[in-house]
Amino acid sequence: MTIEEYIAKRKKEENMDEFDLAERQNNIRLCVDFVFEYFNSYLDAPEEEVKTVPGREKSAVYQSQLKKYESRVLQWLEDYYAE
Repeated sequence: MTIEEYIAKRKKEENMDEFDLAERQNNIRLCVDFVFEYFNSYLDAPEEEVKTVPGREKSAVYQSQLKKYESRVLQWLEDYYAE
C-alpha cells in the first residue's frame, strides 16, 4: 500500500474532514500521526508483524474515540488492550 492509500484509508477510519477549519489543529496532528504510523509500523513491519498492524490500527481508532477521557485512563485502557 502506498503512503497515499494508507493516509486515505486512515482518514476514512477516523472520519476526518480535512475541510473542517474548526478541526484544523487536530487534523494536522492526525495526518502527522498517519505518516509516522506508515513508516514506523506499516512499511517496515517484518512479515510476522504484518498480522499485528490491523490490531495497532484498531487501537489507534479506539484511542481517537476516547479522547474525552483523562490521559491516565487512556493509558490504562491502552495497556489493558495491548495485553
